[in-house]
Amino acid sequence: MTSQALKELQEKKLITQKQYDWLTPIYSGKVVSVFYELRTVLYLGVMLFTTGAGILIYQNIGDIGHVISIGLLTALMTACFWYVIKYEMVYTHEQVQSPIPYYDYIVLLGCLLFVSILGYLQVQYELLTDQLGISTLITAALFFYVAYRFDHIGVLSLAITAFASFWGITISPQKWYSGNFFTGSHLHVTAIIFATAMVAITTFLDRRGIKRHFTFTYHNLGLLIYFCACIAGLFIDEHIYLLYVVLIYGGSYFAWHQARTRKSFLFLVYAFMAAYIATTYLLAETVFDSEPALWFWYSLLSCGGFIYLVIRFRTFFKR
Repeated sequence: MTSQALKELQEKKLITQKQYDWLTPIYSGKVVSVFYELRTVLYLGVMLFTTGAGILIYQNIGDIGHVISIGLLTALMTACFWYVIKYEMVYTHEQVQSPIPYYDYIVLLGCLLFVSILGYLQVQYELLTDQLGISTLITAALFFYVAYRFDHIGVLSLAITAFASFWGITISPQKWYSGNFFTGSHLHVTAIIFATAMVAITTFLDRRGIKRHFTFTYHNLGLLIYFCACIAGLFIDEHIYLLYVVLIYGGSYFAWHQARTRKSFLFLVYAFMAAYIATTYLLAETVFDSEPALWFWYSLLSCGGFIYLVIRFRTFFKR
């Protein structure tokens, strides 16, 4: 909106003089919002604080002592959760505003400190070696509770990551270095099932009106896991590649539908890139194998289609 349009609204009595005086500095550029910049700085501050605390304890472990270090981290974590519980809000299925400006960052700090304490206990005392899966599941359950109880999307991402780790959707350095990761692992199948179930459950919760502002995070991570797993399946299970092509096309349709529904350009990119990879692999196994000259025309047309996609939809979607 321009300053002239704002003036016309005021002359037509569609806004009051007080509203006009308040909006004029904003649309004239005299007042600039730094909301997202401040949020970024605060989140970086939380991450740097937890990282710095870990480095400080590691470098001075002989002087501080393990018990004192764990005690300090536990005390700080307890203080964070005591603070957020003190100012906690009444739970609701809708999105709620934080009661104080720094509420969300204190919640995130408490959760990160909890992870730091678990990692400390594992590395130093190996207390969780035999129960690593159970501890990961407990961490995921705690983070899900905190995310829903205190309405925190950042903690929700941590919960999804922890829950995915419980099902083994992680890259194991031992398997990678030994060369057995792709040959002896079926993580892509687990990932497809996990992502499909997560997106299905989230869609059900969204239709029931339960934390609808969480749905984008669920679908974003779910589609990433789903497409990466399906693309991995193309190259791992070559004898049934057609199945993975169909799965990718199905996921691309769902991503395209979500892109139109939520006005999300990100989901549209997911749909296009995954479908493009599946189509290229399918053509390489069928048509291009006998007609290599078609690669040139296919590459030319696909590049042109991608440029058209960016120009056509970049201003249509909001996100």
